Amino acid sequence: MLKMSVNDPEAVSAFSVYMKKKSKSAKNQVSVSNKKHKNQNLNVGSPNLKPSNGTQSLLKKQKNVTNIDNIKQDHKATNGTSRKRKVEADIKQKLKKKKISDSIGVPKKKKNKLVTDMNSEKNLLKKKKKKSVTNTDSDEEPPLLVPITRHSISRQIPKTNEVEDMKKLISEINKTDPSPEGYKVFKWLIEPMKPKEFLERYWESQVLHIQRHNGNYYRDVLTTERLDDIFREFPLQYTKNVDVVTFENGVKEVHNEEGRVVPAALYDYYLNGCSIRVLNPHTYDQRVYAVLAALQEYFGCMAGANVYLTPPGSQGFAPHYDDIEAFVIQLEGRKHWKLYKPKGSGVLARYSSPNLKYEELGKPFMEVTLNAGDMLYFPRGTIHEGRTDEDSHSFHITISVYQHNSYADLLENVLPDALKKAAQENIEFRQGLPLNFLKHLGYVNKEKSSEVRQTVVNHVKSLMKILAKYVDVDEGADKLGRKFMYDSLPPVLSKPEARYTSKYDGDFMRDGKILNRVEIGMDTEVRLVRYHSIRVVIEDCPKIYYNLDNARVYHGEEEQSLMIDEELLPCVTALQNHYPKFLKVDDLPGEDHLAKARLVSDFWEKGLLVTNGPLEPVGDDGGSTTEDEGSDEECDTISL
Repeated sequence: MLKMSVNDPEAVSAFSVYMKKKSKSAKNQVSVSNKKHKNQNLNVGSPNLKPSNGTQSLLKKQKNVTNIDNIKQDHKATNGTSRKRKVEADIKQKLKKKKISDSIGVPKKKKNKLVTDMNSEKNLLKKKKKKSVTNTDSDEEPPLLVPITRHSISRQIPKTNEVEDMKKLISEINKTDPSPEGYKVFKWLIEPMKPKEFLERYWESQVLHIQRHNGNYYRDVLTTERLDDIFREFPLQYTKNVDVVTFENGVKEVHNEEGRVVPAALYDYYLNGCSIRVLNPHTYDQRVYAVLAALQEYFGCMAGANVYLTPPGSQGFAPHYDDIEAFVIQLEGRKHWKLYKPKGSGVLARYSSPNLKYEELGKPFMEVTLNAGDMLYFPRGTIHEGRTDEDSHSFHITISVYQHNSYADLLENVLPDALKKAAQENIEFRQGLPLNFLKHLGYVNKEKSSEVRQTVVNHVKSLMKILAKYVDVDEGADKLGRKFMYDSLPPVLSKPEARYTSKYDGDFMRDGKILNRVEIGMDTEVRLVRYHSIRVVIEDCPKIYYNLDNARVYHGEEEQSLMIDEELLPCVTALQNHYPKFLKVDDLPGEDHLAKARLVSDFWEKGLLVTNGPLEPVGDDGGSTTEDEGSDEECDTISL
């Protein structure tokens, strides 16, 4: 057993208030154990955690259903006589059948009152499964080129009473320099491991299991109570926003209804063994949104998330692999995971798999139970499945990054343009193929040997070498950058940042009058709101693509861009190269001061820039705002 100290001065400076609370426990030792690639169960040793109040009430409801009469009475009160008759018939039919053990391989347990009642209630699914369909697509959706060597570690973290608070984490971000925000959030996510160590040892290559013995560590990200509020506050739709699924006897089924999700009906599915998946929870929850916005700035790519709520003794998804780097964050309860080695193109997979059959998998190389506060990372392509124990629900969020962000994706954007340029400039690419070349090439001619065949093969290989001279990697990167702008979430600004953007500074109305008219001067200091908030792309004319007006729903708005004069491109370059430092308008490249001021004014009005303080009011109706005047209440909605 290798011992590792959690003392980290760098973390102290980064987390401020958070680390002050943690300072007393920071001297505790963290045990690190390297697990072999065999099918072995890691000893996680986390204490039993009680379900949340919301879940306790659901389980209590299950316990109360002890016989057919109780079920009849309950359903009569809620759904009428027809449903009562159906339930009674289903239960009588079910009681005649022999109980089948779970397909994931969990051994049968002795029947007790709770288990028997839960099995009885599962018959209610027969009524609902009229709409079910067998799903062969990938399951956990969102939410590079090195061989994966499978060795896992489990970090044992001492028990502690501290409560990690995402509000405090975000509020401690440097108010004038947002660049560490993504680093701090990621560091908090994988604490006590440092990001540098993670990227060098585990990123895209190894599984990492972090065990904390602190069920509250991630609690401020999302809870089942908050999820219940989301179901009631927002018009979530089945299939679009919520999936109801089961995986039994090797078959995955989707039980989605049509229309809006109603909590009472949704929880009926849950009580009958169905798992609930909520897609893109950041659309409805500010804290999840803030975490993802910070991580996308750190990784430089889109970050996504899905939430999974699984009842006791259930499994919702078949074994499969995904095309994302997955961080499984256990929020409540616990879930037992089995991981299987990827094969062939599944290593660092570019696309998610369909549902896989057990005979395709072999033995799992790792089994681990995640308790509340634990984290499990595995690279894309890792085959996985999860199941809850009979006595605990599970509530976790999977954060995903690096989807379609490989060298292959870059080459897909580079090679077509390179070939187009080569064909325009080099006559060798435009020369005709030999007469009747089809008689010498193709599937039916693979085994033939001819002079024509050899000539074509050799010349194509020669042209490929020439093609490399026309490759413009920067153009390909800008295409990926443009896609990132369209895919990404708009940045989350702190209140001090937002106060000095066009959203909360500048013109406002009082009693029908427009006050606080402002203008950008040559001494005004500005910076981009985020480095990854814009992307310069040279197309028919230079364009600035940006994500400030994106919706929190994926592609919920049209792609946003601005055209810009080529002479002003050096100004945009300077703004990005100086980020996160402020830069005076007068210090931007170029001699045309009016053009520079107009460019900065346009960027500021679009919300792309933050000023280093309030702008000075001008004009007869100018009047300045006080520090407390304006939209403090609105500011609260964009920060944690």
